[in-house]
Amino acid sequence: TGIIMAAPPRPAKTGSKPWLKGQTDDLASLANLDEPVLLEELRVRYDEDKIYTYVGDILVAVNPFRPVPLYTPDWEQRYKDAVKSANPPHVFAIADQAYNSLVRSGRDQCAVISGESGAGKTESAKYMVKQIIMLCHSGSDGAALERKIIQVNPLLEAFGNAQTLM
Repeated sequence: TGIIMAAPPRPAKTGSKPWLKGQTDDLASLANLDEPVLLEELRVRYDEDKIYTYVGDILVAVNPFRPVPLYTPDWEQRYKDAVKSANPPHVFAIADQAYNSLVRSGRDQCAVISGESGAGKTESAKYMVKQIIMLCHSGSDGAALERKIIQVNPLLEAFGNAQTLM
């Protein structure tokens, strides 16, 4: 068990949005974001099959424990070179952001995937790699970068309990 500490409500931020349950893609934009609001928003969004939610630069994913039609080639293309706010939250947006930052800056990029056992970390990693490989094919050094990514697969397996198949 843990201790939950509640703080008094904060004054509304300038330019913050009113809370319309399930309609806010980025919870950091809410006037008041505390644990009850966060949990209620994730529950409502989950009930509406919106399994991804942003909290600022963090993407929260709630495992649907069933197949969802969010990973098709149409979805891949939808997030390619797209502005974060142009589409609903998605793991493809994070992959696209990491890939484009790598290409622009030439510096290594990192995405932290964290969660409890069964939360879907391995699936999220697979979808990120799938999207980055798709993005590689549109770039000039795509084949070389794809080979490097595929070589990371044993490392993914070493950190996880399940085998990651790509």
